[in-house]
Amino acid sequence: MKTIDLTSLETARVLIGFLVSSVAGAMVLWVLIDRLAWAYLGRHKVRGKPKAVLTLPLGICERVGYTAAFLLGTPTWIGVWLAIKVAAQWERWKGEERATYNVFLIGNLLSIFFGFLGAWIALGQLPKLAGG
Repeated sequence: MKTIDLTSLETARVLIGFLVSSVAGAMVLWVLIDRLAWAYLGRHKVRGKPKAVLTLPLGICERVGYTAAFLLGTPTWIGVWLAIKVAAQWERWKGEERATYNVFLIGNLLSIFFGFLGAWIALGQLPKLAGG
């Protein structure tokens, strides 16, 4: 697999990429997931978001990790992390909590998108997703 020479990257562009990924991603996901999706589920009598689950700092850390994975040419790490997250909640989602699972999927897809966007900005080009 071809690796990226990280020493050739412009520091400012890398910082902007990580800021877009983590901070802008946090703001967008806060509005879409915390304010809209959970409120929607609450209005439809679906059990809502658990309290005090540290979603904001976890999401920021995840998007930073996703950006780093794309920059380092190791996007497989993202799949491993998602598998761990799904396994931890599998029993809960097998039941009647499909709506919360869908919010989980939307949030993760958006976080991966922001990680990819941050890497794109940092590299000044599309990240390589496969070796070659």
